[in-house]
Amino acid sequence: MSPRAVVPSVLLFSTLAVAAALLLPPKLSGAAQPEAAPAEPALNSANAGELCLRLSENPKGYMSDEALRRWTLRSESCTLAFVNEPENTHFKVAVARSMPYARKVEALALLREAAAQGNAEAYYELYEHHKSWDRGDLDKVPMVTRAEADQSLRKAAELGHAFSTQMLAILLDRGSTVKRDPVAARYWAERAVANPAKDASKADLLVLLGRLLVTSDRPDERARGIDILERMAAAGVFGARRELAIAIRKDDPVRARTLLEESLRSDPGGAPPPLAEMLIAGEGGPADPKRALALLTARTDTTGVKGVLGRLYLEGKVVPRDVQQAANLLDQAGVWDLDARIDVVRILAGNPEVRIKNPRHLLYYATEAAELDEPGAMAALIDLKLSQNAQFQDRPGACKLIETAVSRGDQSMTQRLADCRAG
Repeated sequence: MSPRAVVPSVLLFSTLAVAAALLLPPKLSGAAQPEAAPAEPALNSANAGELCLRLSENPKGYMSDEALRRWTLRSESCTLAFVNEPENTHFKVAVARSMPYARKVEALALLREAAAQGNAEAYYELYEHHKSWDRGDLDKVPMVTRAEADQSLRKAAELGHAFSTQMLAILLDRGSTVKRDPVAARYWAERAVANPAKDASKADLLVLLGRLLVTSDRPDERARGIDILERMAAAGVFGARRELAIAIRKDDPVRARTLLEESLRSDPGGAPPPLAEMLIAGEGGPADPKRALALLTARTDTTGVKGVLGRLYLEGKVVPRDVQQAANLLDQAGVWDLDARIDVVRILAGNPEVRIKNPRHLLYYATEAAELDEPGAMAALIDLKLSQNAQFQDRPGACKLIETAVSRGDQSMTQRLADCRAG
């Protein structure tokens, strides 16, 4: 299919009058009227490319009349620019981005064509489609697979796409879509600091880099990470004190606890989880489980708090043991915490009576982690499918996973594979 074949014909016949009318602000009643925003020039073949590229970002206010007029002009200008220059990859990507979801097959064809021509933005948009539309349901056939999204994000970063560089660093640390890799996360965080995305804060990126460097086994990298966090904390950058406290917690618990106490007001979502852990364990000062629990229960709207509180319910020392509540809280924490997600899978396998609200969602992300060979993910998912938990029991599915594990060299699954074949 030629590039021209996918251009919506209705847009090719837009007139200058329609374009101008779309840009006219609605009249206001009353005596005084606010000064109108400068009107865009009338669309024509000569300025279509310039208008397309200038309006290529998605509107901030999707429901406003101004945003809808802007969106329409963007679609018209990009379509006209693409007709004039069908091999221009920037116009290909812009046209693809302006297409509605109903035409995503055509849009993705354009993006893949532009990506094959070396367009970094096209690679990023392929990843973005997977992230936004193709995840969360194993029964849905993805238009962009996880593997394609993984490779597209990496390729975009390699080509210097600033936001892809930042996102790749985050995902390599956090997990999801790509496998966790702390060494690679530090590498791409360095690149993100050197080439920050348009709307990114370099100070925030430095906090990210510092947080990743302090986990390194290399003393020089860890020292550099602490130095970065010290400087960012002194400058008042959000989250820097918390991350510095976590970094020095083992070596200097007194100062770490002080830093967290000082951060409670400015960082009410991030400081309580590590501070509560220190209060319970008596690190850096007297133990105070009662205050720790008060900090956690007063701020249950953050995933970090839910993760700590969930593990307390699972342990049953500070609060009465409640496995169902632990599963509920850790399931919510698992949105940003892969280890919490795997913990939920283990809880469900070991406690068949426990239920969660969205089993399909959990199963999707547990399967993704197993596919990526995240530590412990495959074994936990196999145990869950072999368990008596009615939400997840799936012996045939477990046996398929066991075959995969053995093919990867996991000798601990050899007997289970024999049991599957015998049964």
